[in-house]
Amino acid sequence: MAGCPLRRLSLRDNAIGDLGAQALATALAVNSPLQELDIWNNPMSNASKMGLLVSARCKVFAEPSLLLVQPVPWLRLADGRTRAVLFEWIAQLHTGTRALTTLDGNGDPQDLLFRTFSHLDTYCSFSAVPKTELQLLGVVCMLVASFPNVILTRSQRYEEVATWLAMASDIGYTAEDVKEAAESMTTLLGAKMLKPTPYTFLRRYLRKTGWTQKSFSLANYLLELAVMDLALAQYAPQAIAAAATILSRQYASQGVGCQKVPAWKTTLLKCTQLDVSNQLAPCAAALSKLHVTEHGRRYRFVNKKYTWSRLYAVAKIKPNPPANASQFAAYLGSKE
Repeated sequence: MAGCPLRRLSLRDNAIGDLGAQALATALAVNSPLQELDIWNNPMSNASKMGLLVSARCKVFAEPSLLLVQPVPWLRLADGRTRAVLFEWIAQLHTGTRALTTLDGNGDPQDLLFRTFSHLDTYCSFSAVPKTELQLLGVVCMLVASFPNVILTRSQRYEEVATWLAMASDIGYTAEDVKEAAESMTTLLGAKMLKPTPYTFLRRYLRKTGWTQKSFSLANYLLELAVMDLALAQYAPQAIAAAATILSRQYASQGVGCQKVPAWKTTLLKCTQLDVSNQLAPCAAALSKLHVTEHGRRYRFVNKKYTWSRLYAVAKIKPNPPANASQFAAYLGSKE
C-alpha cells in the first residue's frame, strides 16, 4: 500500500478475520496518504481492531463489539439537560484555545470535538459516572480523542496536552489524574472507540453532494445542535448528518449557496442507505423543529459560537418554518 493514492477505504462486510487484520496492519504501517479506514462488520477480535489502530496512520472506524444493555441511559439524566450542559462546556473549552486544533495532527477541530462527544456517550453507556466527575470525564475524553491509544502514548506532546487540559479546565484534578483516567478509559472501551461520528458522515455526504464554506458552517451548526439534544439521540449518526446536509441546502434565499451537483438527492440516499420514510425524513423534521426552537437563545454557547464572523454568522440566519416528516419524504422523492 506504500504510495497508494487512496484517501478513504471501506472494507466493511468483507469477512476479514484476525489473520487478515494482521496483514492489513502491516500494510497500513507504511501507508501515509490514507486518511480513513472503515472495517465495519468483519469477524475480527477487539485485539485485532486495536492492532489496526496502533499500526495505522489514519482514522480507523469499526462498529461497537457489544450491544448496549440500554440505549445510552445517561441521556435521560435530568431530562438530558446535564448532558447538554456538559457538551456545551466541552465545546467552550475546546474553542478557548487554538492548541486543540492540531492535537491529533489532522488539523480539523470539529473532528476532535465530535470524537470527544462520541467517547463521552460511549463511556457513559457502559459505565455509571457520578455527576461530580462528569467534567473530569469530559477532559479525559478530549485527551483520548486527541491520542486514541493513550496506553502506548508517552510523547512530550501528550504530556503537554494532559497538563494543559488539567489547568485550563480548572476542575481540581492534576495532569496525572487525567492521564490515569484516560488509560483506564482506553482499556475499558477498546475497539468501541472506533465508531464514526455524525461529523464523519457529514464530511462524506457534503463531499458527494456539494458545499460552500457557508453551507458547511451551517451544517456544522445544525449538527452541534442535534448531538446536544435528547430528542435527536434516538437517530443514527448517518441520519443526523444527512438531515444537516439537506437543511444546509435550503437557505439560498438567505445567502447560503451550494455547489450545483446533478442528482444530489439520489447520491445522498445512496450514500446513507437509510429508509427515507422511517429514518431520514423523521430525523430531518426533528432537526428542522430544533433549529426553530433554539434560534435566538443567546445563553447557549453553540449559538454564540456560530454568530462569529469566521463561522459566517450562520446562527443569525432565520430558520425556515419547520416541515414535517411527510414533507421531507416528498421532497427527497421529488425530481432534482
